[in-house]
Amino acid sequence: MRPYFVKMKRIIFLLAVLAIWGNITAQSFDKYFENKTLRINYLHIGNSSTEMIEVSSFSAGGIWSGTRSFLIDPHRYGDMLLEVYDAATNALLYSRSYSTLFCEYRATERALTETGSFEECINIPMPKSPIKFTFKVFDRRNVSKLLYVGKYDPAKTVTNHFVNEYEVLELHKGGKSENCIDILFLPDGYAKEDAEKLESDMKRFASYVMNCSPYKENKTKVNIRAIKGFSEESGITDPNGGIKRNTLLNSSYNVIDVDRYLMCLNVWKMYDIADDAPFDVIIIIANSDKYGGGGIYNFYATVCNGAPQADYVIVHEMGHLIGGLADEYYNSEVSVMDYYPTDVEPVEPNVTTLVDFDSKWKSLLSSDVPVPTPASEDHKGVLGVYEGAGYVAKGVYRPWLNCTMKVIAYNQFCPVCTNVLIEAINYYTK
Repeated sequence: MRPYFVKMKRIIFLLAVLAIWGNITAQSFDKYFENKTLRINYLHIGNSSTEMIEVSSFSAGGIWSGTRSFLIDPHRYGDMLLEVYDAATNALLYSRSYSTLFCEYRATERALTETGSFEECINIPMPKSPIKFTFKVFDRRNVSKLLYVGKYDPAKTVTNHFVNEYEVLELHKGGKSENCIDILFLPDGYAKEDAEKLESDMKRFASYVMNCSPYKENKTKVNIRAIKGFSEESGITDPNGGIKRNTLLNSSYNVIDVDRYLMCLNVWKMYDIADDAPFDVIIIIANSDKYGGGGIYNFYATVCNGAPQADYVIVHEMGHLIGGLADEYYNSEVSVMDYYPTDVEPVEPNVTTLVDFDSKWKSLLSSDVPVPTPASEDHKGVLGVYEGAGYVAKGVYRPWLNCTMKVIAYNQFCPVCTNVLIEAINYYTK
């Protein structure tokens, strides 16, 4: 088999289309929005069969570091969709697709008998005039449900103001915030006596990102900063290990009953702390030697600082975080059940059930590659359609034998995942 070469004409065409669209939508930003961030803080409550949203508060301040061009999200990779409308004309002004921990929780056995309540936040550019906003949720069959309709009037609605409390460390400077993807590291489990370790770790993880493709080829489009914040105690809560720590963000292992799943349980506080710097994505660096982490599309990611594979963990979780990429492994412990129905095409760009393979990487395949593609040494380095992905061995397919989204391998993203990550970077930088 001949090796796979990226079909640049198609990529250039797609980027040209996005650039044209960006020029059109960019004209709308100054008309409808201020250079300021508005945060909607809410609770996501429910179980496997029911759910609801309760808006708690609004906060505003800082600058708007997100996209000014793609105000309407070009993809719906997430389980949630926020849409913002002009209250007077009902014109759609802004949308954002993302996922949440609740959307994973509802697919677990626990959610069959228990009701969970999860803190969630979403940032939007500050509107100049009254808006209506809606939250929709999509199930694994891609069926949507309207969860909430709300209103916000910048002149009348009670709004808290961002408060700057923490020192910000500049780790990599690519350019202005409006022209870059702004990555923000938040430390958790670093006590004051760990101050030197905190700064060293933040620099180390920045190097992991910037030495990995496609970030290293796009270094002028990436900013990385870190908050210098300390916890009362050193270390991270590990219920299965009998360890409880009082930390800045209350991160914990064994979230939704998966031992290695390390996530934050105080999302509102996490965003309050993150307000001290411009950010598009948040990554928590947890002070722990135990292997673990997690990544949620357009929400946040976590990584442990002490595991030998920490370089792999951060870029893998960033694949989820900024690219909406699915896990391609299928033989590891997870708590979700029937996550990808095999008679429905997944929304994630790097997995397929072949129900609508035309919408995925089919056009990039060489004509001599069989579909499905045998997982043999003959196909190593060949873009194909390999069975086994998304936590199941049968019926879900991946594009590469051993991508960073499948195996513990640093800087080994396949061409499909690489293209998705490049597009995600360009989303913030156009």
